Amino acid sequence: MPLSDNERTIIRKYLDREPTQTEWLVFDAEWSEHCSYKSSRRFLKLLPSEAPHVLRGPGLDAPLIRVGNLVVSFKIESHNHPSAVDPYDGAATGVGGIVRDILTTGLRPIALMDNLHFGQLNNPHAQWLMRNVIRGISDYGNRIGVPVVAGEVWFDESFTTNPIVLVTCIGAGRLEDAVMGEASPGDLVLVIGNDVGRDGMLGSSFASKVLDKSRDEIGAVQVGNPLLEKLLIDAIIELRNGGLVRAIKDVGGGGLATALSELADQFGLGIEIHLDRIRTRENIMPEEILVSESQERVVIVISRDKLKEAEEVLRRYGVGYDAIGALTGNNRFVAYYGNEVVVDLPIKFITHAPETNYEFREPQYLNGLRVIPELPEVPLNEALLRVLSSPNIASKEHVFSLYDYEVGVRTVIKPGRAGAAVLRLLDIDGGDGKLGIAVKADANPRYSFLDPFIGAANSLAKAYRNVVAVGAEPLAVVDSINVGNPEKPDRYWYFVNSVMGLAWIARELNIPIVGGKVSFYNEDSKGNVIKPVVAVAALGRVDDVDKVVDGGLVDGGSLIVIGDTAMDIGGSEYLYAVHGIVRGMPPRPRPRDEVRNSRAVLRLIREGLVRAAMDVGVGGLLTTLSKMALINGVGLSVDLSRVPTGDCYLDPTMVAFSETNARYVVEVSEGDLGEAMGILQNLNVPFSVIGRSSGSGIIVRWGSRELITLRLDDLASAYYPQWGDL
Repeated sequence: MPLSDNERTIIRKYLDREPTQTEWLVFDAEWSEHCSYKSSRRFLKLLPSEAPHVLRGPGLDAPLIRVGNLVVSFKIESHNHPSAVDPYDGAATGVGGIVRDILTTGLRPIALMDNLHFGQLNNPHAQWLMRNVIRGISDYGNRIGVPVVAGEVWFDESFTTNPIVLVTCIGAGRLEDAVMGEASPGDLVLVIGNDVGRDGMLGSSFASKVLDKSRDEIGAVQVGNPLLEKLLIDAIIELRNGGLVRAIKDVGGGGLATALSELADQFGLGIEIHLDRIRTRENIMPEEILVSESQERVVIVISRDKLKEAEEVLRRYGVGYDAIGALTGNNRFVAYYGNEVVVDLPIKFITHAPETNYEFREPQYLNGLRVIPELPEVPLNEALLRVLSSPNIASKEHVFSLYDYEVGVRTVIKPGRAGAAVLRLLDIDGGDGKLGIAVKADANPRYSFLDPFIGAANSLAKAYRNVVAVGAEPLAVVDSINVGNPEKPDRYWYFVNSVMGLAWIARELNIPIVGGKVSFYNEDSKGNVIKPVVAVAALGRVDDVDKVVDGGLVDGGSLIVIGDTAMDIGGSEYLYAVHGIVRGMPPRPRPRDEVRNSRAVLRLIREGLVRAAMDVGVGGLLTTLSKMALINGVGLSVDLSRVPTGDCYLDPTMVAFSETNARYVVEVSEGDLGEAMGILQNLNVPFSVIGRSSGSGIIVRWGSRELITLRLDDLASAYYPQWGDL
């Protein structure tokens, strides 16, 4: 058992008796790090989560955000340990689980995003993990009819045996569609969906310890059934439409032990169930029934007088169900198996694991990485091609082409054309059909490794800019923090400082963090630990989907850089791809500039003055310009000496590859240039017109000196890699 000796002592003392075997497993599941957040919740309380448009924030399976006359839910989850052991099923069931989290709100899932982190492409094990993770996501998402509309793939040797697999799901509906959750003593509790097997046994405990490949851990990985999940989605939506369901809870980490205890705790009630009423695939013990994490299951609460109507809906869809018990007013979790009481515990004691406070300390090795050594000179054209061909920059078309990203016909901006995806809410919106949302998730493990506070803040700022660049107003974010063993002070330090960075930047940008996930123990028994991954998914509101813009240049426009460029190459793709080093301080966050510059970009887009836009991120300005040129096959000619740099003097290489925050490139037509410049001047935004879009190549100058002349074909050869068969 992963329960500590101290926790076992606390349990025995509180109960004044020895728990039953089944009760021990209930604590094992609910007091696991994965379910209880016992090592993280005191810091997570620091994250701001309130705003007028936040109808429900952190604490339940998924939040609810008001968007115009609609309500949207979005949630991010990790499935790292299962994906390390069984990448196909681990990733597939990660999709299934996050979809069910959204279903608990009563909203229909409409889109998915993924953030994937693997070892280097030349490593056979990393290739195997990547191939099967992507297949798992693709197969599951395609079969349930929920499009994967955006994502990110990152490569670093630290993820060779410990991949980070994050999936975000977005749901939407009318306000009256949302299941806010209510219950009373006497309400019936049903488990609907799959029957129970031994797959996924105590997966929450498996995710709360260091991976040990010498043990057989395959039994802790769930096995998915996407066709059943599709039926489950449709059945729940019909139950919701008929007003037949009062509350919904996903059966995820910890199985029914966690789902049922947390459900009762949510309403300040107790629960009484009969485990022998639950369908099983095989002859398993009552304690196994409670902690199995077999997939495609949710718990619903219904009034007794609605049972027959609910049963009719479930039978019509062929979704199995078991009426296992009822909610009570005694605040206890009581489980029977036949006539035997196998669990009799206080709900509040189960769901409130004692906090675990670890020491945290900055790792000493970072002191040697603060300074960037003198670098050899590399021709700018050669440096650009190296950066563009780096796996972290190069096109991910080979990945997203495996996803059906257009199912549901809501996808306005498709993968590869912009940082964020835009979704039309036409079939949900009761208005003029213009309302939409933009979504994107970002992380930079290199930044977070060098400085977790700055790295986390930059992840949020980057996601914020991504949704702004397409013309969306940022509304809320969710986060996923993935680090190593919290029992080691240097690993825990990364977590603590990541939370601090998120809390600070969220307050500075006035954006709520409405949910998230913490994943610890992302290392193996041989000491291989990941670089920290702090992923932030942002949700933005689009008032008119016909006015959004992507990053593809249109011939004959003026190119404007918005925002100052500074000497920010610490942790950059330039340093890594060109010089093979990970050193320096990441770009400092610039929240005031982020707010000011984003307001300007949104103003330009809403007034119809922007033909293309993209934020400047990993790889720097020249990388951004190259990607914009390649989207539509339109070349450009720019003068980097015109780029605004404040009071700093920067050489051409620094201007080209600096990763300074709060910057955008926008293209405007010649006829709109004067009006656009006037708006930027009035808003006191640093900007400069640096060139034009035209031709079939890129020309880069520094004043009268020509630095680069390359054909788009040359850029494409670097940017579109051949990754082999996925």
